[in-house]
Amino acid sequence: MTEPLVGPGAVESTPHALVRPRARTIVRVVFVVAVFLAAAWTIWTQRARLAESLAQLGAWPIVTSCVLATAGTALTYLQWREVLGGLGVRMRLDEGARVFFLSQLGKYLPGSIWPVVMQMEAGRERGASRSTMVAANLFTIVLGCTVGLMVACVLLPFAAPGTIAHYWWALLALPVLLVLLHPATMPALLNIALRVLRRAPITERLSMSSTLRAGMWALLSFVLLGSHVAVLVGALAGWTVESLAISIGAVSLAVCVGVLAIPVPAGIGVRDGVLVLALSPTVGLAPAVLLAVTSRLLISLSDLLLATMVLGVRPIASDKYQLG
Repeated sequence: MTEPLVGPGAVESTPHALVRPRARTIVRVVFVVAVFLAAAWTIWTQRARLAESLAQLGAWPIVTSCVLATAGTALTYLQWREVLGGLGVRMRLDEGARVFFLSQLGKYLPGSIWPVVMQMEAGRERGASRSTMVAANLFTIVLGCTVGLMVACVLLPFAAPGTIAHYWWALLALPVLLVLLHPATMPALLNIALRVLRRAPITERLSMSSTLRAGMWALLSFVLLGSHVAVLVGALAGWTVESLAISIGAVSLAVCVGVLAIPVPAGIGVRDGVLVLALSPTVGLAPAVLLAVTSRLLISLSDLLLATMVLGVRPIASDKYQLG
């Protein structure tokens, strides 16, 4: 075994070797603090609305809705993990959760690029190429929007036809998304961009089985996220199968429409508009606005809770992704 270098050479080189890792660590800590503050600020600025929701809806509907929202948000991680595994990057459940949920707080900063940037850097440090991490993120977004739009197409024409008629243009993206889900399409488009940037192409292809498993996680996530809104609707107008269908369909459409609002942090306002349009015939305009804002706050709270939980989880083994 080679002995560690000792003597003047080692003393002089060690500080220089540590400068870059230390600088990277400082940048990472500052960025994590910034995204935590951005998410917390989103909740803090709407605290009066949250107090109003507690007064009108009651504590138990709020708590139940928050639990469902947190569960639905958590399932988006399993969707992303399935996609990443399908692209050849295996990870432990705890380490992947740390990367994913911390990166999701980046969406509360202006623009939608920050979660991708955080995932790219985390993947690079653990052996996965940046291109693979970008591909996984894009596949997850495309698959989520495809499933969401399909759910909206099934539920909203019967439960809330006015909403689907108003956002008919979003449905035009569905055929394009289905083409992008073909195993060869997305890698080919990414490789064109990588060739322009003079980067190595990606060779991984997402299998149909991985796509279907990830799609099931996306579907379950939309059901839970829709149920979290349905609980709030039930607190005002009573629980019905129709309100559940409207809530699931509206949330599914709202998420997809919100993805298109790239400059808007976390799609704020865009998703709320879809929910208000869908829910107002059932509960009235003013209550629908209250429910949409409450839903937004609970989703933000869920993001913050999940990120806080994984931040405190200690790695159970190696701190590396396994490729292949």
